[in-house]
Amino acid sequence: MSSVQHITRTGQFRTDVTNVADLSPRMRRITLTGADIAAQDWPLGCDIAVVLDGADLREVRRRYTVRAVSGADLVLDAVLHGHGPGSTWAAEIEPGQQVTFFGPRGAIDTPSADWLLALTDESGLPAIAAIAEAHSGVPETPRLRVFAEIANEHEHYPLPDNTEVTWVTRGHAAPGYSDKLADALTGYQPPTGRGYAYVLGESRAVVALREALAVHGLSRADVYAKGYWNLNSRPTR
Repeated sequence: MSSVQHITRTGQFRTDVTNVADLSPRMRRITLTGADIAAQDWPLGCDIAVVLDGADLREVRRRYTVRAVSGADLVLDAVLHGHGPGSTWAAEIEPGQQVTFFGPRGAIDTPSADWLLALTDESGLPAIAAIAEAHSGVPETPRLRVFAEIANEHEHYPLPDNTEVTWVTRGHAAPGYSDKLADALTGYQPPTGRGYAYVLGESRAVVALREALAVHGLSRADVYAKGYWNLNSRPTR
C-alpha cells in the first residue's frame, strides 16, 4: 500500500478560520483549515508566520507555534497581551475570516533522558504541551516537570497528563524577567541521571534561566532554549 508523501519545504498557505475558543482570559485557540495543510509535514514545535496588517497598513508577520495538526486543520494558541498587531488580530479574529501564513519553520527534539524539565512563560505553553504529547508516546519516558509563569491563577493552560506543573503567578509584576521562575527553581531537586530541559519565553530571560540550570548539572547541550519575544521590541513592528 502506498503512503502519503508529505511536503517538508516552507510554503504559503491560504486558510479559513473555522473555530475560535478562549482557553483563558489571555489565551485564545484558533483553528485554521486549508486543503494544503494535510499534505505538509509539521515538525514538533515548528512555527508559522501569519501575515497581518500593521498600524501603518504595511504587511507585518507574527509567528505562532503550531499546537497541533489534524488533517486539514491547524491549531495555534495566541497570547492576548493587549498591544501590537498580533494581539489585536488574535483578539478580533472570527470564524469565516481568511488567514494567510508561511511555514513551517523550526523543530524541537525529544531526546531520551532520565528526567525532563521545562521553564516557560505564557508564550511557550503551546510548545510545552506539544512536547509533552510527543513524549507521552515513548515508553519509559519520565513525566515532564513544568514551571510556568502566568499572569494570575485564571491563566492555567491545559497541559497533558504526563506533566507535573507549578504555576508561578506574576501578579502585578511586569512580564519578561527571569526572577520569578529562577526563584521557583531554587527548591527544585531533580532526580538522578541525565536530565534535559526546555526553556522558552522572553529572549533575555531565557538566556538567564539557561545559565541558572548549570547548578543542576545541565550543560548547554542539555538545554533547548528559545526566545519567543523580546521585551524591548516595538509592538507595532
